Amino acid sequence: MWLTPCIGYSVLGGVVPAACCEGLKTTIAAKKTKKDRQLGCNCVKDSAAKIPGLNYDRVNEIPGICGTTIPYKITPDLDCSKVN
Repeated sequence: MWLTPCIGYSVLGGVVPAACCEGLKTTIAAKKTKKDRQLGCNCVKDSAAKIPGLNYDRVNEIPGICGTTIPYKITPDLDCSKVN
């Protein structure tokens, strides 16, 4: 998964690795349609729920740190069907 390098920061804090930012930007670029974005949202949401100690505040800081944006905040109760 392109976002695997982001896990360390999401759990422990510290510095966001360059590989995390590269993976995030690659993931965003690959999601060209609404359906792609919804599937990506579900993938990230489901994967995040399986990571012990994940800090959702840190997860949602990553796009800004990487100089990009995503059209939603990752939360345990995110409704990915509403992602455009």
